[in-house]
Amino acid sequence: MFLRCVSNNCIKYLVLAFFLFSFHSYAQEITPKIKQLEQKLRDLDNRNQTDSISYLIDKHLTRPDLNKFELQLLYFFKANYYKIIGRPSDAILALDKSITLKGEGKESQKTYYRSLYILSDLFFTKKEYKKAFYYANLCQDKISPTDSPSNYIVLHLIIGYYYYINYDHKKSMEEFLLTERVAKKHNPCKLAEVYVKTARIYSRQNRIEKAKKAITESIRVADSCNDLENKINALRTLREIMVEQGEFEAAHKTFERLDRLVGIEDTKIRNSRIDSFEIANKIKLKEQQNIKLKRINESKEERLQKQKVALIASLIGITLLIILLYSIVVLTKKQRITNETLKLQKEQIEVKNNDLKRLNLLHQKIFTVISHDFKEPITTLKILLEKEEILKNENEIVSTYMKAIGQQLEQSDAMLTSLLDWAKMELITAQSGYSEIMLYNSISATCKELSHQLKAKNITIELKVSKGTTVIFNSAVLSIVLRNIINNAIKFSYEDSVITIENDNHEIIVTDSGKGVEQKKIDKLFKQKINPGLGTNLESGFGIGLYLCQELMLKNKGTLAVFNNESAGCTFKIILPK
Repeated sequence: MFLRCVSNNCIKYLVLAFFLFSFHSYAQEITPKIKQLEQKLRDLDNRNQTDSISYLIDKHLTRPDLNKFELQLLYFFKANYYKIIGRPSDAILALDKSITLKGEGKESQKTYYRSLYILSDLFFTKKEYKKAFYYANLCQDKISPTDSPSNYIVLHLIIGYYYYINYDHKKSMEEFLLTERVAKKHNPCKLAEVYVKTARIYSRQNRIEKAKKAITESIRVADSCNDLENKINALRTLREIMVEQGEFEAAHKTFERLDRLVGIEDTKIRNSRIDSFEIANKIKLKEQQNIKLKRINESKEERLQKQKVALIASLIGITLLIILLYSIVVLTKKQRITNETLKLQKEQIEVKNNDLKRLNLLHQKIFTVISHDFKEPITTLKILLEKEEILKNENEIVSTYMKAIGQQLEQSDAMLTSLLDWAKMELITAQSGYSEIMLYNSISATCKELSHQLKAKNITIELKVSKGTTVIFNSAVLSIVLRNIINNAIKFSYEDSVITIENDNHEIIVTDSGKGVEQKKIDKLFKQKINPGLGTNLESGFGIGLYLCQELMLKNKGTLAVFNNESAGCTFKIILPK
């Protein structure tokens, strides 16, 4: 093997040099996913996590969206990895796959010829010289002595050695002299290897002095380059020549010198094999851990799927509940209209009134059951989802669904409260009398009810109503309307803003500096069910609260008004009867 490395530092250098050079060469055809792989491989190499490089490449090879060039490149990387950790057979298999994926692109052609070069080197290491010669011939014209001098020298040494073992000394010497010229110019340390090869030819030609001179020069170069392996090869060749020439005493001295050097080399090789064994064990352990993690992930995925089904079922149930309640409200309103029509009939007025009273009493019982059996579970779910252990759930999928359910429950609870409040007022058989209301206390109580929403967006209520101010109005209706109007202002206000509440004679004025209401929706806002849009934190609603509030105000001889401010936000007016 012409490219050998026996230390951890050298292996690390080869890994880093290979990956940096490879990705630089193929930059024009690399896709984003391969660029991401490049960065990860760099990080692993910087942390000396060699065992993870193979796992990462294998993981990318399983992707179904790779194109032909990406597959070719990944198998080329895999082969180089096997070559570096001393698994030549696996490297050859990976290179065979890379070669079959050759395309027409320039970078694909480069990958193809580099694969041929590595195959030639691997087969030479395995002493399959005919195959090494075959692959070297295929790629020798594509490797330049100026761009890749070391690779060029290796290829021609392989070719020259093949001619040497087939006794074609003329061609063999031509190849060795060619590598000598390139090595002198570009890589002088390679001369140690070249001189050993030329010495063998001189020995066969019985030109012993020239052979010894070449060996001496090889040893000098090896010493200057600290190349122990080539120095050993040179001494071994010198000993063989001396034995052939009958110089047994000199051969014995050379053998003793060689034996000491071989001991040093064997120690390095043994350490290298131990390092390779440790790397192989790490890879095996990593694979076992990956299998275990895969099983754990599959189990988690199955549990998450079940949780997802349960969450979807809950959302569907909540939606059906809301539809049911809305349908009841609509039917109740139709029933009221029917009752008013019946009142106009001349006969059986008393009978119809009694029937209506009984019907209204029944409806009140129904709404009592609804408020207890539906509103209470929603409130319980809200409290459960706000618990700290639920909010700190580290699973991103469950956390996302929990957040979605929390928003749905918040909206459902708000709508259910509005519907029940409105229905309660609608179903009172006799209109409640007006009473004197302490306006400051009433507004403060409403703000306290909405403290959770205010705290969530860090909104401040600036109450510009004196504590002694009183108004004459239905207290239950005013409480419902205030809650809806202030809640609406919170919804459309930005975080860290201020909502101002003040009064002017018979008007309660609520002003915010939020996103305001689209002009085309303002005229319809109180006349029909209309969704005013998403809040500043993407809060959604059903667009029914303001409509119901206007109904209650009109029934009690009051009204609502709204307009956008000149700077930002909008102003709602609750206009009480005089």
